[in-house]
Amino acid sequence: MEWLAFLLPLAALSGWLSARRYYKNNPKYSSHQLNPEYFKGLNFLLNEQPDKAIDVFINLLEVNSETVETHLALANLFRKRGEADRAIRIHQNLIARPSLTRSQRDQALIELGFDYMHAGVLDRAEQIFLELINKPSAPIPALEQLLRIYQQEKEWEQAIEMAKQILPQQENKLGAMIAQFYCELIEQQLDTVKSSPSPLIKLAHKYDKNCVRASLLEARNHIHNSRFQKALKCLHRIERQNPLYIAEALELLQNCYQQLNNLADFENWLHTILERHPNMTRARLMLTGIIQQKKGRQAAQNYLHHQLQSHPSVEGLHTLVSLGDHSNPTLIPLIKDITHNLVTSSIQYSCNNCGFSGMSMHWQCPSCKQWSTIRPIEHDLSTLNSLSEKTV
Repeated sequence: MEWLAFLLPLAALSGWLSARRYYKNNPKYSSHQLNPEYFKGLNFLLNEQPDKAIDVFINLLEVNSETVETHLALANLFRKRGEADRAIRIHQNLIARPSLTRSQRDQALIELGFDYMHAGVLDRAEQIFLELINKPSAPIPALEQLLRIYQQEKEWEQAIEMAKQILPQQENKLGAMIAQFYCELIEQQLDTVKSSPSPLIKLAHKYDKNCVRASLLEARNHIHNSRFQKALKCLHRIERQNPLYIAEALELLQNCYQQLNNLADFENWLHTILERHPNMTRARLMLTGIIQQKKGRQAAQNYLHHQLQSHPSVEGLHTLVSLGDHSNPTLIPLIKDITHNLVTSSIQYSCNNCGFSGMSMHWQCPSCKQWSTIRPIEHDLSTLNSLSEKTV
């Protein structure tokens, strides 16, 4: 309610100025004759009935070229206050005035669309924004809000159409977003179509050549159709696109190499990937598992123990304890339980835009709604204190 201290005197002054202009233009009336409604509004204000006072002052505020901005400002304040119905009424009143210029009417329509979105009436907002973009020069705010609506309603084809219209103005930002929309369509197709949805994959890479999600989807489709060599080509591409997402491809890579009866090459690849990216804990643990299969538990334990000396991690410690001698009836099980709790309660993914964190991968951040900002994160031993606090 702090803004009312500013709003009410402004509304009162605007009402007085409107009345003053009215009587100035109508000399047959005395300049001392003010509209009775003005005094009615003042009475509401003095009796601490600000809502009724505001309604009166708004009705007194004559719509003309000099007061359009005042109307828009009042309506925006109502919307920010959470009173979308009042904002809608003001904007509708503006739009109905034939004296408005085209730009003023378009601005009022845009604001009315914002009102409906704020109120959750997306269909009405969509109708307004569609009306605006059908004009010769579509306002960018209308396109942006339609893009927002179609994302919220998961209408990906319409979202792509809107994003492409905005693209010339925001190419760097929207290219990656359009690629994600194509990926959403690909995932819908994968549920019903067994053959490769190559046209959509190509379009995703066209708008973002570094779209990791498109590479993963293409690889999954190849695996589903037993094209393991093609799947490997897609998965190895991810290191060039964004090495932070290699961890998301590890299980698919292992599956392909197993199906091709070539785990030795996978083991060699893991060694080389760790040379290039030494902090990649999941690759190190996967390599530990392969060593255990080939050479036994002790060899895997020795390898991981040596690795943890230079690259300590919570997950690595937990795996090392799991590989250890379980003959101690109290110590080893106790340590294993602690590390298990730390690993299972630790955050696995984090948004580098807003800081959102969670346990599962999201291509669109649930918090800030940005695309491709969620990253897999690694936990070293310096995080033990914060993690242990969460498990208490």
